[in-house]
Amino acid sequence: FFVARARCLRGNGLTLVSAMGLTRKSKRFLEILLLSGLDAMDFTTNPKAMMYGAVGWTSDRNAVRHMQTLSSKGLIALSEERASGSWVARITAEGRNSLLENINPEESWLELWDGKWRTLSFDLPREAVKQRRQLNNWLKRHRFGHLQGSLYITHRSYGSWTSEIESQNIDPRAVLFQDCSPAGRLTSEEYVARSWPFKKINLHYAELIQFLRSNPPSRDRPPLSWFEAESELWNAAFEADPFLPNSLLPPGYKGKEAWSLRKQAYSAWRACLASDQS
Repeated sequence: FFVARARCLRGNGLTLVSAMGLTRKSKRFLEILLLSGLDAMDFTTNPKAMMYGAVGWTSDRNAVRHMQTLSSKGLIALSEERASGSWVARITAEGRNSLLENINPEESWLELWDGKWRTLSFDLPREAVKQRRQLNNWLKRHRFGHLQGSLYITHRSYGSWTSEIESQNIDPRAVLFQDCSPAGRLTSEEYVARSWPFKKINLHYAELIQFLRSNPPSRDRPPLSWFEAESELWNAAFEADPFLPNSLLPPGYKGKEAWSLRKQAYSAWRACLASDQS
């Protein structure tokens, strides 16, 4: 958890979560809580420039108002330590899910696959531009792979998908979900190769790995620019990766290495922060 000295509780409110998702400042703070394995950082008497610089906070007032708004959104659990005048923030399950779009990389890789693909095929007229766009966005959010034509696949089990499709004002009768297994000459490995751009995904991960190896976080490097660059590289890979279970991952997949190095980098930054406070 994160402990910050709160000297002023007044000031203008912040709009932190837009319709398109988290703002950069909110995302950075949640990533720090999630990835650095923070136990406790007390800024009551110690310098806090590194932490404030990493998130983009400019003052105690700005930091406290930001945390209060995140708390009101259910993204962190915030409590006041009245004895010390500090605030304790813990990332919630909702905060984790918002940050990772309901994807836990490590749990996804360890998931046991039942050998069944769930397919989606649709029959929407070309002039139904809005419905096609909404369906495409839904497919991206659920990380379906595009096998061919209007046929999409995922290894994940069927959820409340028909209701979700209907809530997008798409006729559910125009969308067909099925369970299937490969038959004929194509294998599941070939389904994966055809459905997701793993060459591009690995290129994104390779850029992130190179950045993390050549730019370890340090107190001498402006923290805000480091976090922004790292987050941008991670997002490029994260948005395209379906996070398949181990049994379906293609040879040479770099996501695990990137995730491990990312956690190591945040942990190293935490060590720099602790050293800065000593």
